[in-house]
Amino acid sequence: MVDTDALAELAESSTRDEFVEKQPHQFLVLEQALDSVEVQFSTQVVDPVSLKRSVSKRTANIEVLPVEKAPGNPYPDRVSVGRARNCDIVMRDPSVSKLHAHFRVGGPKLEIVDIDSQNGTRVNGRPLAPHQPAPVSPGDTILFGSVACKLVDAGALYDLLR
Repeated sequence: MVDTDALAELAESSTRDEFVEKQPHQFLVLEQALDSVEVQFSTQVVDPVSLKRSVSKRTANIEVLPVEKAPGNPYPDRVSVGRARNCDIVMRDPSVSKLHAHFRVGGPKLEIVDIDSQNGTRVNGRPLAPHQPAPVSPGDTILFGSVACKLVDAGALYDLLR
């Protein structure tokens, strides 16, 4: 997780081009601070019907998560997403599995793969089949369990923070 306030300050003190040059990766933007949710050892199963209601009740607080490798983590071609602290992108929400999904990086296209998570992964409302890569692009909405994220590039993040 990055300091959203620090990114906002950087956006205020930079031109769009300077900001994009300093932030070469993509980001997941969440509309709820994940640290405010009680995390349990096991994954909480969520009802798909109530899922839609809970997503619409998110607060206006945003959290920004870079789609990049954590230092020292294995598999340089994958960015892991999950509830466990050793994932590259940590989402401390009980609907997110310990190892929920991963992004495949390194090629011209970014792909996401659900790792047979308890509550699934959706891209723009479409559920992903486990272990089947799906392309994702800036502007896509990705749902990890009940955590809704928008995938954005550095330019879109700059616009959002300004």
